[in-house]
Amino acid sequence: MRSKKLLLSLAAAVGLALGIPCLSASASVNGPSKDGKWYLREYEDNTISVSIQDKSVTEVEIPEVIDGHTITMVEVDAFKDCEALRKVTIPKTVTVIEDYSFYNCSALEEVNIPENVHNIGFQAFYGCAKLESMEIPAAVDDIEAFAFEGCSSLKGVTVAAGNAAYKDENGILFDKAGETLYLYPSAKTDESYTVPASCKTIYDYAFIGNPYLKSVDISKIESLGEDAFYYCTALESITVPEGITELKGSVFGNCTALKSASLPGTLTSIGESCFYNCLNLSAVEIPESVQTIGNYAFFNCPSLTSIHLTAAASTIGDYALGWYFAGDEEKPVRLPDFEVDATNDTAAFDYCVKNSIKCTGGVTQNTFFLYILIGIVVLVIIITIIIIAVQKKIQKRYEIG
Repeated sequence: MRSKKLLLSLAAAVGLALGIPCLSASASVNGPSKDGKWYLREYEDNTISVSIQDKSVTEVEIPEVIDGHTITMVEVDAFKDCEALRKVTIPKTVTVIEDYSFYNCSALEEVNIPENVHNIGFQAFYGCAKLESMEIPAAVDDIEAFAFEGCSSLKGVTVAAGNAAYKDENGILFDKAGETLYLYPSAKTDESYTVPASCKTIYDYAFIGNPYLKSVDISKIESLGEDAFYYCTALESITVPEGITELKGSVFGNCTALKSASLPGTLTSIGESCFYNCLNLSAVEIPESVQTIGNYAFFNCPSLTSIHLTAAASTIGDYALGWYFAGDEEKPVRLPDFEVDATNDTAAFDYCVKNSIKCTGGVTQNTFFLYILIGIVVLVIIITIIIIAVQKKIQKRYEIG
């Protein structure tokens, strides 16, 4: 649906430029309703969409028919930023809830998904912080990415038994086969969870923002999505299973209670901001297979005092290791006791030299200066000894004379 609207928009723009009438919407429908409450739009496939005109509404019932037109779609941004909206009733004639339809409706507590809806758009209910439950009817075959992101009060999702694309297990949203976990509700209060053996993929942002989970068993998965556990502030430890080759983005970013992370020998890439702001992370072993450590990967991990890197780690991003925010500092500051175990002629060694970080396996900028200082001291001692010896020889000559 989104690609269709994009093509129609492009066609409309070209049509305007060439003086050709726009084909994406009917002139008789494209505009406000007679009562001024709604904005209607008709697409080429005879879809009639609706948007609210008054963003201050608190309760809304969308009519099935407005000005003689049957409403079949809730338009993009239809209720976006209706921050006072508490309840919405959507008619059974609607088949599509488009992208951002209820974006940032932060007071929304009650909304129905009609039985004929087959598509729930991208970030359709983003930021609906008071929405506690969601029922997915049997006709829904496409829930687009991040549809329920930021629904911090969502305790569970229920999917109708006849749905061919999705199912729920204890309020957790999966594909019908149970192979992909799409959404673990933010307000689900269990402290531990074991991902079923049938599940092979954890989708992007799947566990985002859950403040209750202390442990998650993901031992059977084969793919871990971007930012999958972002802001899971109670998570204390994690073991990433063998077979995972990439940690994408901030997969464990802002997991402030995370103390340890076990990474697999198959891992080749640690993504940008992967462990960003993991304040209690004190133990992590980087496998020899890791080739890339992204920007800010371990930034603001003040409990992490050392790390071992091999020559395989050929790319290390900016502020990836040994940097944090100290107090009210707005700029990154080097961790005072942080050190890297790495050898000379490696990317890790070069990173340490560039960032003035102690490297226990090689000579870094700090130790280089220390060696210079020691050399100067030794040279001064030698010169002093020579001067004393010369003085003694001269003194003896005078005594003989």
